This record gives sequence, C-alpha cells and structure tokens, in this order.
Amino acid sequence: MRGVILHDLVTGMVASQAEIVHHGVHYDLEVDTTRTESLDCARVIAAHVR
Repeated sequence: MRGVILHDLVTGMVASQAEIVHHGVHYDLEVDTTRTESLDCARVIAAHVR
C-alpha cells in the first residue's frame, strides 16, 4: 500500500524483497494467512507456544 500511495515501488518489488529476506531462514512455525482464517491461525500459534 505504501508504494501505491507514495509511488515509490516498481511492480514486483515487494514480492522480490520478501523472497530475499526469507531465503534460507528456518521458521519454527508457519501459518498461511492467505488461505486460513485469522482465528484459526491464532489457534495454531497459541497451541505452538504452549
């Protein structure tokens, strides 16, 4: 959204940066917020930290 408002991002830049930032990083838990309801994600996270 910031790039749209300020017109300072080129198409695909955010996706590219996300790939670079997360490349090779191991996470203890991942949730897919694009396909899972937020309450279900919260339950998965809460169960993981207990």
